[in-house]
Formats: sequence, C-alpha cells, structure tokens
Amino acid sequence: MGVTVDTHVKRLSQRLGLTTHTDPIRIERDLMALIPQADWENWSIRLIYLGRAVCTARSPVCYNCELSDLCPSAQGATVPSAEKCLS
Repeated sequence: MGVTVDTHVKRLSQRLGLTTHTDPIRIERDLMALIPQADWENWSIRLIYLGRAVCTARSPVCYNCELSDLCPSAQGATVPSAEKCLS
C-alpha cells in the first residue's frame, strides 16, 4: 500500500513543492507523510488526470489550473494573449 508514483505524479509533486526528490520511492515516502492514507489512491489518480489535462510536461496551462495559487511553479506564469488562445 502506498502512493503510486508515475511520471505525472512525479512531475506534479515536484512542481507543487511536495518533494525535492527524483527517485519514485523517495517521492512516495514524502507524499505518504503528507497525505492521509485513505487518500493515497485518489491522490495519484487526481494528479495523473491533472498532469494529462492541465499541468502537462512541456507547456503547463497554469492560468487554467485550480492549484495555481498554491503552486510555486505557477508563480509568475502569465495568461497568454487572446491571439494565442484562439490559434
């Protein structure tokens, strides 16, 4: 039992400042210490979906993320111009 750490969970945990590690085992330990055990499975699934839809590897959409006010990586992110949004 634990927190599943795939590439999305790894990337988002680092971006959110929940871990400084790169090793999945260490990331899992950090997350297990922060998250109640009852939420471990749902946490992973939610981060995976967020990583696929909003917080993508190459171009995260910080302005459209519900966690942007808590995320150190989103600080200073700008909203794209209307031309970029429509293209």
